Amino acid sequence: MKILEINKYNYAKGGADRHFLDVVSLLESAGHNVAIFSMESSKNIFSPWQKYFVSYVGYNKNDSTLWQKIKGIFRMFYSFEAKNKIKKILADFQPEVAHFHNIYHQLSFSIIGEIKKKKIPLIMTVHDYALISPDREEYLEAVGEKYWKFIFLSKKYTVFKRMVLVSKSYFEDFIDWKSAVDVFISPSRFMAEKLIKAGIAKDKIVVVPHFILNITSDNRLEKEEIDNTSERYAFYFGRISKEKGVPEMLDIFRKVGRIKLLLAGEIEDDTEIPSDDRIVYLGYLNQKQLKVYINRADFCVSFSHLSEIFGLIALESISAGKPFFGLNSGAFAEIIEQGKSGFICENVFELEAKIREIIEGKISFSKKTIKEGAYEKFGQKKYLEKLINLFNSFIK
Repeated sequence: MKILEINKYNYAKGGADRHFLDVVSLLESAGHNVAIFSMESSKNIFSPWQKYFVSYVGYNKNDSTLWQKIKGIFRMFYSFEAKNKIKKILADFQPEVAHFHNIYHQLSFSIIGEIKKKKIPLIMTVHDYALISPDREEYLEAVGEKYWKFIFLSKKYTVFKRMVLVSKSYFEDFIDWKSAVDVFISPSRFMAEKLIKAGIAKDKIVVVPHFILNITSDNRLEKEEIDNTSERYAFYFGRISKEKGVPEMLDIFRKVGRIKLLLAGEIEDDTEIPSDDRIVYLGYLNQKQLKVYINRADFCVSFSHLSEIFGLIALESISAGKPFFGLNSGAFAEIIEQGKSGFICENVFELEAKIREIIEGKISFSKKTIKEGAYEKFGQKKYLEKLINLFNSFIK
């Protein structure tokens, strides 16, 4: 099958991007012909299709020039560049199905019209709330489709940014791009319920949880990393930001002691990592490097208060047989079996108490049990079968 996979980043910036890359790898390993449409970046994984990638734009401090930021604001609404380049890759590759992940704000929904002109089925995997909310990190029921309320109910961004996000949401509703999507893949029941509550038709939503990709380990790399991390540690990987609860997590581990906290990922919103022997920032790691550090960790942890629509950090933790500790936010509870593969806690105090218990040896877990349960529920074979069956159901 010829499948066009679309995502704004072609490197593992966050969980959505890791899943996108995993899907590409899985489809290719199963013999499918996959092309990629994305945005240019110096961090991108090489792709033979990168000549079609749209030019780089950024929105955060230190990630782009003033011109790239200005261009990025316009691209949030529409991009003639993206429209022209998607047209060219469609003519070159001629896919049977288009599967997109996160395309706002860097690609824009201007690409959808060209895909539908070719009568190509359009499948979207939902990774956050941008589909139904001005804020991609959460869906506020008090706002709903009255997006203007977001300007007054949220203090998360500057007033100007809130106004831009609200304007974008109204514009997207006006052009009604959602109706062009044939089916929305939700990775959790939690998110499916949110989509339905926000007005997405139930019969256009399919729940397909994310999966564990089998990655061949690099023995040489693993030996090097083990030599450098012989002490006990807890591991966090993902976006290093305030919204992910990283400052709270750092405070807790500085208090707890007796074990190090290792962090990997891109730093956002000026989150500061203190100079402390117990806190080690590893920078950005690729998937094989992440796997090595997960395998060596005592456990993986997240202090995110966000309504996580899935939680890849939890899945990747248990796939290595490592317990996961996190807050009861979003879909974590659909992944973690309480007391068997980790603990999902109601608040930071309970989470701190569980972390102390595992560090002190008061609770323990079976690596074998965790790993077997993870692969049984989230194996790649099961995911691939569901995805291909879904694609085939829309191909005439």
